[in-house]
Amino acid sequence: MPGDLTPAYVLHARKYGERHLLVDMLTLSAGRTSLMVRGAASAKSRRRGLLQPFTPLLVSWSGRGRIPNLKYVEQHSRHDPPQGRALFSGFYLNELLVRLIGPDEPVSDLFFRYEKTIESLGAGGNLERLLRTFELELLQTLGYGVDLLHEGQSGAAVRSQAWYSYEPELGLREAASGHKNRISGDTLIALAHGQLMDVRQSREAKELMRRILGYYLGDRPLKSRELFSALSRD
Repeated sequence: MPGDLTPAYVLHARKYGERHLLVDMLTLSAGRTSLMVRGAASAKSRRRGLLQPFTPLLVSWSGRGRIPNLKYVEQHSRHDPPQGRALFSGFYLNELLVRLIGPDEPVSDLFFRYEKTIESLGAGGNLERLLRTFELELLQTLGYGVDLLHEGQSGAAVRSQAWYSYEPELGLREAASGHKNRISGDTLIALAHGQLMDVRQSREAKELMRRILGYYLGDRPLKSRELFSALSRD
């Protein structure tokens, strides 16, 4: 067993040529890393069976080319994988990481948050709380931290009975009653403390985070969100 193993999770995999896989991974030591897995496109490949999303792995790689080669992989531990709606939530998190985290940038705090979130999704944790908490930490890691407790310009504390709007890079400000995308102060406070309480707060928080993340994701929609919407209509 190599001595340079690091914990990792598969985010996305696709065929490379006829015999190989190109795998995006979130690793503890190197952040998001793309690795070539030679011969793993075969259905009989043991490595292909291991390289599944949401499976805790230990991996190592070698090579100085543009895409290093996966050298070793083993399952690190076991926990219940996400199922149903939680499974789609896990794919959503994976796509966010692939789209927003730059390659080979260590993000150890985010790695542990991801691991904890995947375990909680598999254990039946509250989806809305788990997703919103992860989204906020992802933005913090990217340097786009969101202050949900103070107005952007004045620095005044958010009041639970007031209503606000949010502008990326400008922050919160009080919103008039006719504002299209306003959010209640009590929802902002609950979201900041990871304590969303009811359907209204969960809906407002989801809409807010979708707008904020959309600003950084750009015009290309998330495939995981489209797939979940399509299946929900069936």
